[in-house]
Amino acid sequence: MSRSKPLAYQSAKAVLEHISFGKRKHLYAICPAIRKMEEILPYHLELVELFSIADCFFLIVDSFKFCFGEYEGNCIIMINLSTAALRRIRLTCLEPKKAVEKFVLYNLSREGTRIKTVDLITGPEFIKKCIPIDIKNLIVKATSEWFPTNIPVENVAVEIPGRIAERINTEIVSEWNRESIRIESWMKSEEVADYCNKVSKRTDSPIGSRLMARHNSPVEFLFDILHSNMNARKTVLNGRECATIAIDESTELNVYSSTDNHHYVVVEVCARGTAVDQV
Repeated sequence: MSRSKPLAYQSAKAVLEHISFGKRKHLYAICPAIRKMEEILPYHLELVELFSIADCFFLIVDSFKFCFGEYEGNCIIMINLSTAALRRIRLTCLEPKKAVEKFVLYNLSREGTRIKTVDLITGPEFIKKCIPIDIKNLIVKATSEWFPTNIPVENVAVEIPGRIAERINTEIVSEWNRESIRIESWMKSEEVADYCNKVSKRTDSPIGSRLMARHNSPVEFLFDILHSNMNARKTVLNGRECATIAIDESTELNVYSSTDNHHYVVVEVCARGTAVDQV
């Protein structure tokens, strides 16, 4: 029986691009012929998680966990989470922070990369060096850094642990390319107002994009700040008291208390005229 002919280059690219992270790395190791192709093709991943403990950095990519630290000299340890197999894969002269930066940028900073869920327990500065990638769900435990994205993230969840003395970085959050942001940590009225001020200056926010955040004061305090500092109009939206800030001729920013949970405040980009002035 004759052997089947090798796949054409474009067909091989299409197949290789959609192979799982682990299998691609295995093929890269045993098949020199596909290495140049593999090095430029984007990944389609289910999960990327990044965090650090002391001077060690940890990266989870789908079912593989990579540990960057000073283990008998600087090295990278790979753990297959599905089999618990552990392997020291490379000695490096780089310190752990530089090693994880090189690894992340080499593997993720590829045009066309798509990740279903990104969990940033800590966000080192280097992740913003990535080229824009596609992320469906983003979970962050700090708001200092983020991955650039080329399409809006469908869902962003922010929860800063109480033991971390950090406030929500409204400048960073307002720049996120997103559809929905849910902040589980408490935000002050001044922080929500600052977020509103920054978002109201963006004309590229899609209608329907919203932030839902825990708010530690009565919503009336927030309304007072928006009315006095941003000339927000006193309006009504679906029977709820609302503060409305004009963005441009076609959109407006509406701020109101959530009907599902009074501890949350909602900031939503709407079509101009969605909210009506209070009588």
